[in-house]
Amino acid sequence: FFFSSRRRHTRFKCDWSSDVCSSDLFVFLFCMTMTYSVVQNFLVPILQKVHEMGLAQASLVLSAYLLTAAAGNFVGGFATTRWPDRVERIVALCMGAAAALMLLSATALLGPWGTPASLVLTALAVGMGAPARDLMIKRATPVGATGRVYGLVFAGLDLGSAVSPLIFGVLMDHGFYGLTLSGAALFLLGGAGVSVALTRSLQAHPKQPNTGAAI
Repeated sequence: FFFSSRRRHTRFKCDWSSDVCSSDLFVFLFCMTMTYSVVQNFLVPILQKVHEMGLAQASLVLSAYLLTAAAGNFVGGFATTRWPDRVERIVALCMGAAAALMLLSATALLGPWGTPASLVLTALAVGMGAPARDLMIKRATPVGATGRVYGLVFAGLDLGSAVSPLIFGVLMDHGFYGLTLSGAALFLLGGAGVSVALTRSLQAHPKQPNTGAAI
């Protein structure tokens, strides 16, 4: 019994590199949720205030954003199937492109027609990175620690949903509409940076298969 318990303890013990990967994934999902919360809660009033759109037109842009993100998921699934060993790079590329497009949208330089088009392209990039994101989380999860890691990582979703309205709501109340969208873009850029760091961590400390027997 003593040796059996000791083997089980060893199997579920996580090293330093796996903890780093878990922290990276937590920050990544936190950043993604911060951005999504801005889009979901504040995109319509931002378009109304900055471009003087009507409620129906601004809501249509939000609907187009969400539908395009769903289409991007479909396309991203093929990309992930084609390059399953490069999911971290796919995520970094998609999130980086989405951040640049959202930042361009925040400047209002594209006008009331160009800005919605830029936002739709942002949604496409974000959606294309979603399947690779899920596979990236799976690849970074240490063997024998799925529950603990997923619990920590997906807590970033709840924390981002709670913190985002507190930060960006204050900016909206003070009329900083462009800054609110720029902040969302910066969090997307932060997510891209985290995926790059995660790629390096996985290359330096690849996940080893579990060869120990559980008794």
